Amino acid sequence: MNRYQKVVAVVIILWIGVGLGFAQHKSTPLLEKEVTISVTNETIPFILNEVSAQSGAVFSYSPEAINSSKRVSLTEKSKSVRHIINILLGDEVTYNVKGKYIILKKIDASSQQKAAQKVVVEGYLYDSQTGKKITQASVYSKEQKVAAISDDFGYFKIAIPATDTIAPLTVSKIGYSDTLLTSNPAVSSYVNLELNSNNESQTTHNNTLYRGFEPIPNWILNNKFLVNARNISDTLFNKFQFSLVPYVSTNKLLSGSTSTDYSVNATIGYVQSVKKLEVGGIANIVRYDASYYQFAGIANFVGGTSYGLQAAGMVNCTKNLQGIQSSGLVNVVTHDATFFQMGGIGNFVAGKFTGVQLAGKINIAQSLDGYQIAGIVNFSHKTEGLQLAGIANQSIAMNGVQVAGIINSTDSLKGVQLSLINRTKHLKGYQIGLVNFADTCEGIPFGLISIVRKGYHKLEVFADETFYLNAAFRTGVKPFHTVISTGIDPNDINNPLWNAGFGFGSCFGNEEKVVYNIDLTSLHLFKGNYTLNHNNIYKFNFSVSKKIARKTAIVLGLNFNIQVTETDSKYYTNTFSKIAPYSLTNKDLGTGINIKTWLGARVGVRFF
Repeated sequence: MNRYQKVVAVVIILWIGVGLGFAQHKSTPLLEKEVTISVTNETIPFILNEVSAQSGAVFSYSPEAINSSKRVSLTEKSKSVRHIINILLGDEVTYNVKGKYIILKKIDASSQQKAAQKVVVEGYLYDSQTGKKITQASVYSKEQKVAAISDDFGYFKIAIPATDTIAPLTVSKIGYSDTLLTSNPAVSSYVNLELNSNNESQTTHNNTLYRGFEPIPNWILNNKFLVNARNISDTLFNKFQFSLVPYVSTNKLLSGSTSTDYSVNATIGYVQSVKKLEVGGIANIVRYDASYYQFAGIANFVGGTSYGLQAAGMVNCTKNLQGIQSSGLVNVVTHDATFFQMGGIGNFVAGKFTGVQLAGKINIAQSLDGYQIAGIVNFSHKTEGLQLAGIANQSIAMNGVQVAGIINSTDSLKGVQLSLINRTKHLKGYQIGLVNFADTCEGIPFGLISIVRKGYHKLEVFADETFYLNAAFRTGVKPFHTVISTGIDPNDINNPLWNAGFGFGSCFGNEEKVVYNIDLTSLHLFKGNYTLNHNNIYKFNFSVSKKIARKTAIVLGLNFNIQVTETDSKYYTNTFSKIAPYSLTNKDLGTGINIKTWLGARVGVRFF
């Protein structure tokens, strides 16, 4: 056998081993194996032998454990071994399983005395129409706060403390009508119960499932809590509940269906609702509503509405808020909020918010009617009011004022954006910042650069008295736009005199007739790659444009020029001092700076 064949053989052996292990793990428990018995006037040992033959179980019992001479008739089709034992010997023996052995023991006086301290009800649950076994159903006592859940074979077993008062048992399951056990719950018994399907119940129960915090790790709330919370539609009530951990609670496994006035949790608590006060050492988990005060060392979670005050060391989370949230880290509202939130790092509201959000770093609201104040970032889906952030604001629709240290962003703005960078899709108001972005504009963006996609965009090629070849680009809106330009004197192409300009402009008039422009720009002068700190021409321009084609216009204008130049430049005498064609004024300041003024003109063509 070569190396390849050996590897394949090992893989096959491992695969078979894993498959056998998996199959063994998934094998049916001995008591749940199904058998079919149809006998008439036969002894109990005969029937047990027949069960053994079909199931592989080996019954072990002493002669006095059963009445070997007793004859019975029995017909059961596809029933579990457990079912057969309970039908034959339910009142006479107890049993347990060890390996393939089922050990039967006679119920003696001591066993009867122990049994008298509690009532055990067990059995199987079936669908009344299909006959299939029902799994994950809840069997519970409202009065004594005990519950059990049917397993993968539809079997349940519940132990109830024995009392003088008969406490009825209720069976609940999503998709089925609630059913009361008809047997006497004051006496231990074995029952088989059929449940009637109810599609309306399925819808109602599923809605309650999503109101709560079901995806909670099993180490906090195991599956039994969540199954009962999903199945049980009734609300249980008590005045007070106490828990060490969710598993050790006065509400036991019915906490998720119990409403309480006062809830005290040493570590983590879990209830359906709280009406007055809840205190938790680590966390409080409430499926529905909580009022009026919640205090937790780390976190509060409310699946419904929180009325009043939520205070936690780190996190508050609720579906709806009508009151105040205060935490050291994060406040979260997944739907609606009223009044205000306070958080050291972040506040989050996924629905409508009315009031004030305060956070050391981040506020997030899907809809805000009020104020957001954050040290770093605000986010809101729709906002009416004020957003104030140290770094960034973001909103889908903004009616009011956005103020940020760095970035404002909104899809629709009615009001003012004030920041280094402002962005909005629809502007009705004002943008004030270093850079402004907008898609459409019915207001005015004021900034170093303002870009409006459906705004004012013009490209202009022109000549003036100083530079014969110039190009300028205008972007923004007509009332206020940015002008970016450059120009060159082509006389010395190897070491040219050229400029780079930036400024602001405003225009008015009729695009189809005459448009008037007023510009204020600053041109920085270069000789090749040589430049100076003070080597600028400041231009105030008034021009008139007349359209000559669909996207082309002729431009004529007048300039008032102020040139500021350093006189100790090596190019001052031969180049920079000769840029002005003449001077209205020409003055040396005595600090190495020369200032000249003159009037000029421009002529050009404007596109778009």
